[in-house]
Amino acid sequence: MSPADPAPAPRHPARADVVGSLLRPPALKAAVEAFYAPGHRALTADERARDRRALTRLEDEAIRAALARQIELGLDVVTDGEMRRYMFQNSFWDAVEGFTTDRNPVEFRGDDGTTVTWHVHRIEDRLRRVGTNPAADEARFLAGCTDHPFRVTFPAASLFALPFTFKPGVNDHAYRDLVELVEHCVELEAELVAETVAAGARGIQFDFPAYPYLVDPTWREAIAATGWTVGEVLELAVWADTRVRRAVPAGIEVALHVCRGNNRSRYLCEGPLDEVAEALFTLPYDRFLVEWEDPARMGGFAALDAVPRPGPTVVLGLISSKRRELENPGAVVGRLGEAADRLPLDQLAVSTQCGFASTLGGNELSEADQWRKLGLVAAVADEVWPR
Repeated sequence: MSPADPAPAPRHPARADVVGSLLRPPALKAAVEAFYAPGHRALTADERARDRRALTRLEDEAIRAALARQIELGLDVVTDGEMRRYMFQNSFWDAVEGFTTDRNPVEFRGDDGTTVTWHVHRIEDRLRRVGTNPAADEARFLAGCTDHPFRVTFPAASLFALPFTFKPGVNDHAYRDLVELVEHCVELEAELVAETVAAGARGIQFDFPAYPYLVDPTWREAIAATGWTVGEVLELAVWADTRVRRAVPAGIEVALHVCRGNNRSRYLCEGPLDEVAEALFTLPYDRFLVEWEDPARMGGFAALDAVPRPGPTVVLGLISSKRRELENPGAVVGRLGEAADRLPLDQLAVSTQCGFASTLGGNELSEADQWRKLGLVAAVADEVWPR
């Protein structure tokens, strides 16, 4: 497409999709690192009080440039790249207090055997709103920048349903049990989602639900050690993801991104989704964006047998956002053909397997690699679902 050509109109339903985060441009990344103290994970009271106007201007510029590039490539859905977030979950954690971010280490694994440790949020008191909704601000800005379809992302409600979030001796003074904690987190997130839609969000996406943990052998052992069974966690996860869905009014597309962990090109979970497929794909969501780029780690497409027909669109994450190497277009089209043996093409779409920068540091590839990957998403979609 030459600069004089108009951008292609987005397809409905979208076939060339995008998950969420994009690599931050170097100037923005440097400004964020200078603005926040080392170890930052979520906004503190002191940070909220600081003058961030210069940083906001850089974020605005980066978002406008990212939107233009995505539309030029021919993506049917665009993202602000989560440029205003330190990590993908900050639409929730920047809006509440009652947690710490330095006492709960988790190890991300790489295909090469290397690991990266990241400290996840630990709830230590009863959570409470702090009077701000960063996701609503994101939606308001995006609605003023583009007519293209876009989604604003939140952590999946079922992530709170993992039994590691309730810790006797840590937060049992604030919550009676895990169920009460989950109910309260869902209530808080539902408020944030409703406000974000009112601010102009055209779609809502929930990221990183509990289901990949429930099929990973290592995590299943860890769950059992808490006294919960996988079946009990699954039931609570389904309740949470169903309940928060009700916060989104009719007419707004709602998506669930089935992520397996994404930090510095490393992951948390592995294993096929077959065992949880029926519970997952019968959730009342319009789109499921599923990581499926690595059959050796994630299994084949048998889980698609559980998708209702007619029913939701399943966006196959067949293009890696973790590796520099560009996939072969024919191979991606071939895998879509394999999936279509299980689920009709009119219920399928394509995307990268995850975002490119779930945390500020980003995955181990370049911005040029990123745009080539997203260009491949658009090219494959155009071949399989011509406009």
